[in-house]
Amino acid sequence: MWAGSQAGKPLAYTIFSDNASGTPIKSVRLGPSPGSAYDYSIMFYKKIDALSDSNTTEQMLTNNPDVYLYGALLEAEPFLMNDQRVGLWLAAFEKAIADLQEQDNKDRHSGSAMRVMNTGGYY
Repeated sequence: MWAGSQAGKPLAYTIFSDNASGTPIKSVRLGPSPGSAYDYSIMFYKKIDALSDSNTTEQMLTNNPDVYLYGALLEAEPFLMNDQRVGLWLAAFEKAIADLQEQDNKDRHSGSAMRVMNTGGYY
């Protein structure tokens, strides 16, 4: 798929990762090498930024406060010796996680149906 030294519209990609310098470096390689400028988009998972005095929120907390709320309540109830409420917060937490996973699945696999590509050179 790399097509050697030929250039053209990319048909394939791969993600390279190099940690030789001690700092992880990731890059996307296109094949064949682009013959001109093309627009493309990628979806990736970003590491969550640490909270601090200057960074008081992050995207996961902003977009999914129910996960944090129900998780915190679930953890707090045994500490407060209010065990009869644990089941309520566990159910709410599990639903929030399931909703988040369902949305991720829709985002990841939206668009055309997945298909197996023939890389053997015959049809």
